[in-house]
This record gives sequence, C-alpha cells and structure tokens, in this order.
Amino acid sequence: MTVDQLRRLLIAPEIIVLDVTVASLVALERALLLEHPLLNAPPSSDDPTVRARARAILRCASRLRRALRVYRGVVDAIVREADRDDALF
Repeated sequence: MTVDQLRRLLIAPEIIVLDVTVASLVALERALLLEHPLLNAPPSSDDPTVRARARAILRCASRLRRALRVYRGVVDAIVREADRDDALF
C-alpha cells in the first residue's frame, strides 16, 4: 500500500467496503448469468420461478451498483478536496 492509498483510506475508510461490495456484486451477476443463461432473454410466462427471482436480483444489484458509484463519486470529491487543502501547507 502506498502512502497516498493509506492517506485516502484514513480520510474515507469506507472505500475498502465499497470496493469489496462492487466486486461481490459483479461476481454475483456473473454467477447468476452462468447458472441462468436465458436471463438476458425477454421474460416469458413459462419462466421458472428461480429465473424470475434471478432477474429481480440482477435488477436490484444493478440499482445498488449505480448508487454505490454515485456515493463513491462523492467520496472521491471529498478526498480530492482534502488533497487541495493539504497542498496549501
């Protein structure tokens, strides 16, 4: 870990959890798509319940990833502001 990385984590320790959560969501999405290759196909009335639930999980995971991306952008802005403040000294 570099000094800069450590400094960022001291300012915003949630960065670690954000990174792990996003990676977990990517893994979940890939596993569901491997298990249910027809998830990207349009829903049909004869879809098994498990496929419908997997689609619902993918939708929720997608919304959560977007929310995490927005939150991460705010955190990054805070860290950049701290960088500017530190540069004054």
